[in-house]
Amino acid sequence: MKIKNLFYLLLALPLVFAACEPEPAPEPEPEKKYKPELTLTSAEEMSFPDEGGEGVITYTAQMVEITRESPVPQPEVKATCAADWVTDLTVVPEENKITFNVAENEDEKRETEIVVEYSSLKFSVTVKQSENAYNIGAVRKLAAAMRIPSEELDLPENYFALAFCDDSETTELGIVLVGAEGETILQAGEYSSDEEKMVIDACEFCIYDPETETETEYTLVWGNAVVELEGETYRIRIALADDTDFAHQFTFEGPIVDMVPAEKPQPEAFAPVKVEAYREAHWDLGNFELQLFINDSLYHSLDMQDNVNPNDKYLSAGSYAYDSTITNWSNFVTNVETGEGAYLADAEIELTHNEDGTSTIKGYFESEYGQHFDIDWTGVIAGFTFSTGGETPQPGETVEFTATHFGGTYYGDGNYYIVLSDVEVTGNNGVDGATYYYFDIYAGVETEDLSIPDGTYTFDASNSYDSGTFTEEYGYGFILNNGVPTWYLYDEGSKLTVNGNKIVAELILTDGAKHVVTYEGSTSLAGASNTEDIELNETGWDVMVEYYGQYYNDETDNYYVQLFEDAETGNGRYFVLDLLADYATCVDHSGTFTGSESYGINTFTPGYMDDGYLAGSWYAELDGGYASGVMAPLTEGTITVTLNGDNTHTYTFDCTDDMGNKITGSVTATPYSSGYALSEGAQPKSKSYPIQLPKSVVR
Repeated sequence: MKIKNLFYLLLALPLVFAACEPEPAPEPEPEKKYKPELTLTSAEEMSFPDEGGEGVITYTAQMVEITRESPVPQPEVKATCAADWVTDLTVVPEENKITFNVAENEDEKRETEIVVEYSSLKFSVTVKQSENAYNIGAVRKLAAAMRIPSEELDLPENYFALAFCDDSETTELGIVLVGAEGETILQAGEYSSDEEKMVIDACEFCIYDPETETETEYTLVWGNAVVELEGETYRIRIALADDTDFAHQFTFEGPIVDMVPAEKPQPEAFAPVKVEAYREAHWDLGNFELQLFINDSLYHSLDMQDNVNPNDKYLSAGSYAYDSTITNWSNFVTNVETGEGAYLADAEIELTHNEDGTSTIKGYFESEYGQHFDIDWTGVIAGFTFSTGGETPQPGETVEFTATHFGGTYYGDGNYYIVLSDVEVTGNNGVDGATYYYFDIYAGVETEDLSIPDGTYTFDASNSYDSGTFTEEYGYGFILNNGVPTWYLYDEGSKLTVNGNKIVAELILTDGAKHVVTYEGSTSLAGASNTEDIELNETGWDVMVEYYGQYYNDETDNYYVQLFEDAETGNGRYFVLDLLADYATCVDHSGTFTGSESYGINTFTPGYMDDGYLAGSWYAELDGGYASGVMAPLTEGTITVTLNGDNTHTYTFDCTDDMGNKITGSVTATPYSSGYALSEGAQPKSKSYPIQLPKSVVR
C-alpha cells in the first residue's frame, strides 16, 4: 500500500515542478511600412486651339501600408509648369484634380509639360497648342499718326479715326477705334472688332510699290489694337486680318497729331458785295465758277458742277455740296490784306432762281483751316443768262408744248412707259432740235389694246411704283441742241391726266420752270409688237455666242446667241436665242431646237420680258443697241443651227410669234470678237440680258 501511494506521489511531482516555471516575454510588434501611390487618371497629352482654353488633370494620390491598412499623414500634391502661357495652375486635393488655363497663341505652335509631384513620385502631362489661325506677317513699324476730326467723317466724339504711315509713306493705314461714351481723347486699353470697339468696315490698309507704281489695298475682316498712353506718347500694337486669313501686324510709338482737335473759328455771316459766274468755253457743260466778291478784286470761289440740267447759260436751281457738285478747285481767301488763299474744305449751298430774275444763295462754306462763313444772299448773278431764245425757259416761265408723236412700251403689270415728242420716236438717240418728254406710268391695270387707262397720275419722287403715279426714276424731258441734251427734270406737284385720246401733262421742273404738254391721238402701245410675217434670207451678219454650261439643269448645255445685222452700231435687225443642247454630247450648239418651256434637250426658250429686257428668244429691230419698233417673241417652231467650215454660222428659222405671225428664213453670220459676248467656252456665274427696251436713257 505504501508502495502504491509512493507511486502516485512520484507521478505528481513533475506537475508541481512545471507549474512553478516563469512565463516567456511577448514578441515585439513589427514596424509599419508605407509606400506612396500616384496615378494619372486623365490623358497624358492635351491639345488646345490657338485661342487657348481651360484644362483639367485628374489623378489619385495616397500612402498605402505595405502590411495592412492604417491611417497615415498625406504628403502635398504639387504641380508646376515652366511655360508662362500656362496660367492659374491650381491643385484641388479634395477633388483629386488640377486646373489650369492656356493663353491665346498669337504665334507659332508650342508645347510644354505640367509636372505633378507626390512624395517621391511624379508624372508629367504634355500640353500642346496649335499656331495662330492666321498667317502672321512681319511687324510693320509706323512712323506718323494723326486723328481725323470726328465731324469730318460724321462720327460721334468718342469714335477715333486714326491715319498712320511709315517713314517711306508706302504703307498707309486707317483705323476707327471706339472709346467710352463721352471720351474725347483716346485712352489706354484694348480695342477689338470682336467687341465692336474697332469699326472694321471703316479700316483701310494699302501698300504702294514705287517700282511698279501700283497700290495694293486689302479687305479687312478682323482687327485688334492694344493702346498704351504715357503723357502724350502713345504706344499702339495693331493686328489686322484680311479676307485671305493673313494677319498684318503694326506698331506705333509717338504723339498722335490732332488728338485734341483745334478749336474751330466761330462762324461768321458773309455778304458778298457782288456775285459773278465765270466759265471757260472748254469746261465741261454745266461747270461754273461762282465768285463771291469780298471787295472789288478779291473773292471766294465755288467751283460748281450742274448735274441736274447742265447747260452753258446758268447753274440750275438746287442743292450743291463739297466733294460732289462743289469741286476741290474752289478757293478761300484767308487774309484780305495780303490776298493769301487756301483750299476750300467744306460747303453746302442751296441755289434758288426767283421770278424777278434774281437768285438766292443760302448755306455755308469753310476753309481747310476751319474758317467758316454762313451766307444768305439774294441778287443778280452776273454771267447767268436765263433767256436762250425760247429753247430753255427762264425760271418761273410757263412753256406750252404740243406733242405730235406718241411712242413707248408696255412692260406688263400695268406699267406704261411713254414718250411724247414733236418728231417721230425712232429709238433711244433722239433727233437734233427735237423735244422729248418721258413718263413711267403705273396704272395697275392692263387694257385690251394696251392704251393708257384714263385717270390722273401724280409725280412720285420716292419711286414707290404705286398705282396712279409716274416715277422720278424714268421721268424726264429734254431738248437736243447739237447732240447735247438740255434736261427737264420733273419735281413735286407734277401730274399727268389721260382722258380718252388726250393726254395733258402739267409739269413743275426742278429749276422752277413750268411746262404744259398736250397730246391728242392714239395712246395704244400695241404697235410695238410685230404685226406681219417676217421672211429672211440674209448673210454678212454678226454673231455672238455666250456659253452658260448647265444653267437650267444637269442634262443641258445652255447657249445664249445674239445675231446682229450690224453689231458695231447696234442698229438694224436682231435675234437673241436661248438654246439648250445635249450636255452629254458636249460638242457645240449646232442642231435643231424646238420651242418649249420644258428646258429640255434641243429646245429653245420662248421669248418673254424680264424687267424691261428681252429674255429667252426674240426677233427685234434695234436703234443704238436698244429694242425699238418691231419686237416679236419666238414662241413656237424650230431653229436649226449649222456651223459651217468657213467659220460662219447659219441659223434657219421656221417659227411663229405670240400673235401667230411667221418668222422664217435664214441668217448666216460671222463670230464678232467684241461687244456684249463672252468667248465661247467661258462660263459666267449668272446670266444678264444685253438688249433692253428704251426705258434706261441715261441723263
